Amino acid sequence: MTVAQRIYIVGHGTEVRLIRAPHKAQALAHVARSLINVKVATQDELVTALGRGISVESAVDPAQTTLVE
Repeated sequence: MTVAQRIYIVGHGTEVRLIRAPHKAQALAHVARSLINVKVATQDELVTALGRGISVESAVDPAQTTLVE
């Protein structure tokens, strides 16, 4: 059984890409992988970044409550 796919338009500013994917999140992830690198920071990378004044941001909304404390 094949999964239905659509063509999504994904862009930023004037750059536009057409991506065939089964859902919006996969189209976005496909484009993001070519633009953004994500990995766990090493201790040296943390020290360097913090030394340059880059602060740690939280991806979790502070308004969300945790189930386990």
